[in-house]
Amino acid sequence: MENMLVFRFLLLLLLVGFVAHRAYYTRKFPPKEEETLAKMSAGTLSKLANILSLIALLSSMIFIVYPSLISWAIAPFPIWLRWSGMLISLAGFGLLEWSHRALAANWSDQPRLMNKQVLVQTGPYHWVRHPIYTAFLLILGASLLITANWLVGLAWLSSVVIDIRERVIFEEDIMQKRFGQDYETYSIKTGRLFPKLNKGT
Repeated sequence: MENMLVFRFLLLLLLVGFVAHRAYYTRKFPPKEEETLAKMSAGTLSKLANILSLIALLSSMIFIVYPSLISWAIAPFPIWLRWSGMLISLAGFGLLEWSHRALAANWSDQPRLMNKQVLVQTGPYHWVRHPIYTAFLLILGASLLITANWLVGLAWLSSVVIDIRERVIFEEDIMQKRFGQDYETYSIKTGRLFPKLNKGT
């Protein structure tokens, strides 16, 4: 299958948009170390996720500039499936922005508990406890469909899944300790990354 120029350009837009969006909110809500009560430190799995993200970024750049170098990893996806990947990533960006607006100043550049932290339950947080991470999965996971390349797509997916796992474990632990029964009640009626179909489970 030929690597169409349009999909190379779309991948570039996706990555630039993702980085720009994160940079915008990091600048809008800069880290406040003096207000930090607890912050996640990088463990073994976090370091593995960073290595995989570097592989994903490098393979993405190769796909954009000289795709024939990784043509051995081509996935035989039809054009309509590749375009659906773009729609999935756009939905991810929409969810990401919605989540940021709901969190506002409660958002941080990395998992941490701040002195004035509140338990946000509005916007997408009404249904899901970690919608920003859901958005990460949609945006970066869509690279598999957009590129139709196993190396690029699986590198992004694996790095995001590992990173999210570490972040969720840390965040849910500190939120449970901070908000106690309120967070437990909130957890019962919401899903981690996707809405619960049965709120009683």
